[in-house]
Amino acid sequence: MKTLAIIGSTGSIGKSALEVYENNKKSFKLITLAAHTNFVKLNKQYLKFKPKNIFLISNYDTKKVKKNYLITKDLFFKKRKKKIDYIISGVSGYDAIKINFELIKISKKLLIANKETIVCGGKVFLDLAKKHKCEIIPIDSEHHCIDLFLKSFKFKKEIKKIYITASGGPFLNKKINYNEKLNKVINHPTWKMGKKISVDSSTFANKVLELFEAKILFELPSNKLGIKIESRSNTHAIIKLYNNIILPIMHAPNMTIPISNCLGVRNNFKINLNNFYSEYYDVDIKKFPIVKLGFYILKNCTVAGYIIFTVLNQRLVEKYLKNEVKYGEIVDKLVKLFKHSDLLKKSKKNIKDIKDIFETINYAKKIKL
Repeated sequence: MKTLAIIGSTGSIGKSALEVYENNKKSFKLITLAAHTNFVKLNKQYLKFKPKNIFLISNYDTKKVKKNYLITKDLFFKKRKKKIDYIISGVSGYDAIKINFELIKISKKLLIANKETIVCGGKVFLDLAKKHKCEIIPIDSEHHCIDLFLKSFKFKKEIKKIYITASGGPFLNKKINYNEKLNKVINHPTWKMGKKISVDSSTFANKVLELFEAKILFELPSNKLGIKIESRSNTHAIIKLYNNIILPIMHAPNMTIPISNCLGVRNNFKINLNNFYSEYYDVDIKKFPIVKLGFYILKNCTVAGYIIFTVLNQRLVEKYLKNEVKYGEIVDKLVKLFKHSDLLKKSKKNIKDIKDIFETINYAKKIKL
């Protein structure tokens, strides 16, 4: 029986992970569940799934809640005789970077859905994972499909292009208003996600992050990466070989499928092939200019540029969610900020260690929006 911990269990990834666990209880011993701040939801999960313990990632005073199964984050990391077989990390945003750097020290396999950790951590994160003998396994659908392909077939030298697919979000075939309301922005046509990632999907910022992530994870040159729109979210990656064979990698838009695959268990999700088809389109960069910016950063910047983009985008999305900026300002401000010479110079700096990562994050946090 393999040991399992789910960090970010109250979010959308965590809920999908718990669904997989519930269907495969005989295969796993659930060690820990953790959330960022939501003790009420986390406690409900404890009562239902009965892990050994739970903890909150935020600095939470456990004395406020007299439950012997609510431990501190520090205790979770310190009192560990054996590595955990599988840790699923579904914590969102760049705030997850610190905890993921800690998780690689105590897990044999880290199943990660947090784009920001790969994008900002880059080779530093991956090399440190190797040092601690922790396998990094991406579970977001696009990178899971690419990873599955590359591990299953020895075709890497034959690959001409890898396309990450995008659903197009809620505004694919609609006019985008500069002052778009939140309820329309987060109304994703195929995926149920948190507010931040739903906003990113609507602007295509999530696809930009996925481009950065693919380059880092699979050591691919920029000219071998592209984006195609597939509005039904059935195709998650397209592999184009030099011999002009094109291989779309498909699964239903359900996160239990990649999570099940990465945990080595089967899912019983049924697919009607008669209704399972896809059509592909290019991205309209006039309508979604963040994509043009993303490819510019991909070609001309180092991981420092990826970090600055990640932090600035998250800050602007958070401001939008608080009604402090208009929806259209998210992309407008990002595009304008990356025209500043000082910022571009910083975006080309080499990232050598964890110190460089957090110095760049702090730099981006201080940029005036």
